[in-house]
Amino acid sequence: MIPPDLGESSPSHLSVLHLNYCDSRSFIHVAASFISLSKLNLFLDVIGVIVKTRVEFQAIFLNLAAHLPFATVHVPFLINTIALFYNFGKSWKSDPGIIKASEEQKKKTIVELAETGTLDLSIFCSTCLIRKPIRSKHCAVCNRCIAKFDHHCPWVGNCVGSGNHRYFMGYLFFLLCMICWMIYGCISYWRLHCATSYAKDGFWIYLTQIASCSPWMFWMFLNSIFHFMWVAVLIMCQLYQIAALGITTNERMNARRYKHFKVTATSIESPFNHGCIRNLIDFFEIRCCGLIRPVPVDWTTQYTIDYDQTSGSGYQLV
Repeated sequence: MIPPDLGESSPSHLSVLHLNYCDSRSFIHVAASFISLSKLNLFLDVIGVIVKTRVEFQAIFLNLAAHLPFATVHVPFLINTIALFYNFGKSWKSDPGIIKASEEQKKKTIVELAETGTLDLSIFCSTCLIRKPIRSKHCAVCNRCIAKFDHHCPWVGNCVGSGNHRYFMGYLFFLLCMICWMIYGCISYWRLHCATSYAKDGFWIYLTQIASCSPWMFWMFLNSIFHFMWVAVLIMCQLYQIAALGITTNERMNARRYKHFKVTATSIESPFNHGCIRNLIDFFEIRCCGLIRPVPVDWTTQYTIDYDQTSGSGYQLV
């Protein structure tokens, strides 16, 4: 951005701007030689969101640093921040369950399916040229087949599947906690720096006072409330599908396409639903020091619903 006093562009200022412009173009050209343009745009968008959000959170807590206790506020906030970035990184960079096959395996699969007369596009991916495991789906964005495909998430820049679904849930949980920290920070700021209170002035006067006291903080509060709502709805929908239904987002949306689901107007019967507690144990691989034993399934090589599992399925509300 050109400062206001550069109405008459001096040679020195123009040289600096030209150098910055050239440096920026050089960086983009170098990056583009290693990453496709779409990946570069996605990378910049994701990094921009992370940096922007992190700076906003830190700005609020730096303003309150002198007034809030370290052990009960700053330490939990730091732990939550580390957990958030860890789960985001794992959701972003982990293998979501890419189904891989060599050229020989692809040729062998095509020959076997053709000879047996089962070259059905419901079990064969014509793009990846592989036999699709059960619960898998070809992602049009990533152009690859993903085991136990849930959805493609633009916010983590990756598919959500068998390999990173747990990390995605952790990312949503700690993101929701971070937003709660944000709301707490705004309220603490108003209590310390604004000469008003809800109990003394009532709702409308209190609202106008805090908005005029710090418009930026008020905007951050509204922004946090908005993000809290959609993140809370998303994590509740995900937990409902995982615990109560035993299905993925893709399976819930396209249940009628799959023969192993029995669908009515108000319910879905899933062969993967083994009850709320068992579903959670298997999904999060809860062990409790060996007291609980989850049922591990390699969804990248599972082609039928016949596997070692706790029996039981039932009609569940969609």
